[in-house]
Amino acid sequence: MNRLYVLMTLSILVFSQCKSFKKSDSDLETETISSGLKKASFQAPKKWMVILPGLGCNGCIQEGEAFMRDFIDSTGIFFILTKVQSVKILQQKIGKHINNRVNVFIDNDGMFSLPTKNVIYPCIVQLDNGKIVKHQFQSPANGQAFEWLKIQMEQ
Repeated sequence: MNRLYVLMTLSILVFSQCKSFKKSDSDLETETISSGLKKASFQAPKKWMVILPGLGCNGCIQEGEAFMRDFIDSTGIFFILTKVQSVKILQQKIGKHINNRVNVFIDNDGMFSLPTKNVIYPCIVQLDNGKIVKHQFQSPANGQAFEWLKIQMEQ
C-alpha cells in the first residue's frame, strides 16, 4: 500500500511538471513567426508586419484588407499573405496590384500558418530590427488592433 501511494504521488508530480512545460499559444505563435522570418526569402522588415490570412474571420480579414489597401504603399510595413485563394480577387478588393511589391510576401508554403486558434485572424507583429517585440490579433476580442497600429505608425 505504501509503495502504491509513493508511486501515485510521483506520477502526479511528474505529470504536473510535464504540463507546466507546455508552451503557451503566444509562445508557439512567436516561434512560428520567427521561424517563418528565418526561412522566407525576403529581408526581415524593420518595424511592422501584418500577417493576413485568406481564410478565417470575415470581418477581421476585411479590416486587414482595408488596412492593406490604405497602407500598401507605406515603406514602414510589410504584408504577409497566407492561404490566399486568389491574388486577383484580393487585388480587386483592395484596388491595388500586389505582385512585385517589395513589402508583400505571398506565403504559399505555410511558413506563417500559426499553430493556434488565432490562425483565422490578421496578426500584427511589432519588430525591432527584424526581431519580434510582440504580436497581437485583429479579432472580435481586439477589434481596434488596426486602429492602434495606425496610431503607432504616425508616431
